[in-house]
Amino acid sequence: MERSTAVRAGHASTAGEGSWRLGSLIRQSISTEGYIGEIFTSLQGEGPLLGRRQIFVRLSGCSLRCSYCDTRKYLKRTEMCRIEASPGSRVFVEIRNPITVDKTIECVKLHAAPGIHSVSITGGEPLEQPKFTETLAEDLKSLGMRVYLETNGCSFEYFSNIAEHIDIAAIDVKLPGTVGCSRVQCDSLIENELACLRRSSEMGVYTIAKLVVLPDTAEHELERVCREMPSVDAIVIQPVSGQRMSESKLMALHSIAARYLGPENAMVIPQMHKALGMM
Repeated sequence: MERSTAVRAGHASTAGEGSWRLGSLIRQSISTEGYIGEIFTSLQGEGPLLGRRQIFVRLSGCSLRCSYCDTRKYLKRTEMCRIEASPGSRVFVEIRNPITVDKTIECVKLHAAPGIHSVSITGGEPLEQPKFTETLAEDLKSLGMRVYLETNGCSFEYFSNIAEHIDIAAIDVKLPGTVGCSRVQCDSLIENELACLRRSSEMGVYTIAKLVVLPDTAEHELERVCREMPSVDAIVIQPVSGQRMSESKLMALHSIAARYLGPENAMVIPQMHKALGMM
């Protein structure tokens, strides 16, 4: 049976230091069965691993309501999971949720091929199904598959449990004004996200900080986050899709990221899968 409770979103850079709650903003389930929206093969369309072929396991269910969300049909848990019948076919069959880890692994194996770079566990939000995500990542890793976790970093506690089983972490740092929550909740969320970045780097995981920026993103908000951000392998400034942003604005935002995280780590990369019309 699945049990839903409010997430206790704790963070400590050293043991015993600080903790807080995001309250009812984030919800999670303690279950080794998962709610999955879809499983398919495509090319990674974001960040420094752009163009790598991946198997995507997209979980359904996310408590955040980001203004730029491009997977809104998976904000709520789905009754059915659609599975691509063969790699790149875009022909899908459906099975009923929730799904066991073993069944998920079976579906992933159908897409295994020499050109696969990694398995992307994405969402929705994987940290809202922490036990399922942890077990799935652990089992994929035991099979010799590289694991890429894409998350909003809503819970340092649950991310820490999963970190040892992943190879790559892409953590989406939500700037104020992009998420439908209060400033206090937003600050708590950012603090969790920064803690996840820190833990990821400490664990030797290839760590990507992604920040989606809007035409009205304030430079001082980005600077505030970058000033507190730990060392990462890449910080990606991602212009929101479908809205035009000036070159001067993007240059200014990039300069801030480069100043704090280093010019070799800072980059501006749009969603290329959108430009190519891919999933």
